[in-house]
Amino acid sequence: MTQSMTIAETLRRASQRLREASVPNDLMDAQTLLASAMGCDRTYLIVNFNQAVPGEIRDKFDSLISRRTLGEPLQYITGHQEFFGLDFMVTPDVLIPRPETEIIIEETIRIAQQMKLANPVVVDAVSGSGCIAVTLARELSGSTIFAVDLSFPALGVARRNAIHNSTDDRIHFIAADMLEAFIEEPFADFIISNPPYVPEREMPELQREVREWEPRTALTDGKDGLSFYRRLLVESPRRLKPGGHFICELGYSQSAAVAQLIDREIWSEPRLIDDLQGIPRTFVVQKRV
Repeated sequence: MTQSMTIAETLRRASQRLREASVPNDLMDAQTLLASAMGCDRTYLIVNFNQAVPGEIRDKFDSLISRRTLGEPLQYITGHQEFFGLDFMVTPDVLIPRPETEIIIEETIRIAQQMKLANPVVVDAVSGSGCIAVTLARELSGSTIFAVDLSFPALGVARRNAIHNSTDDRIHFIAADMLEAFIEEPFADFIISNPPYVPEREMPELQREVREWEPRTALTDGKDGLSFYRRLLVESPRRLKPGGHFICELGYSQSAAVAQLIDREIWSEPRLIDDLQGIPRTFVVQKRV
């Protein structure tokens, strides 16, 4: 007969397993996974720490912990990630949404309000999970959003996230290579992208969770990490309205290299926005009128 264990005991043993496997944030991850297995939140675990954990829940929890000890990201195990206050479903088909990408959302909202755009048209190139497209559809109520990705599985995740967050009526999902599906006429107010930007040479240096589990094609172009910026800076002007903006995320050391790609006859001087660590991570240019 299996000995009964409390929530506190179960978490203590699981945290030890994660710590021995060199998993960071061992206790928090253990709490998150036990909450997922029990169908509750972490607060419930703290308040009810002396409650016994049923055997079937412990078995399920042990399986989740085993996956985490192998380096599988927490978000793929639970299937969820919070972004800009919204819940997003994530699978190994898509990059896990990250806090620094929220800067793109904030800047797009700020510009739309500043320019008094009641019904902005936004293209989210390389949409992945759809976190950018879905969040902007929620925040810019009159907007029309195009979520573009070459991956059919990724678009499926993005579509499910749009339905989950009640924005699917204003997002058009397009399977295409960057901007190739759009006619070369100015129709968009914003072209936004969080493209694969990790240089191939830096891939071995990434964290195990990223390097071994997240989709490689969402991380790197297999070259110098600048391929997508080169294309977007050439292809975007033909689709952007005069005065429209191109906004993208950058790798931590790419701001100078991307700035050199700017054609000043087409674009304004680039503006860089730092993340919370003071690193330039968001790049903004405006198409000249």
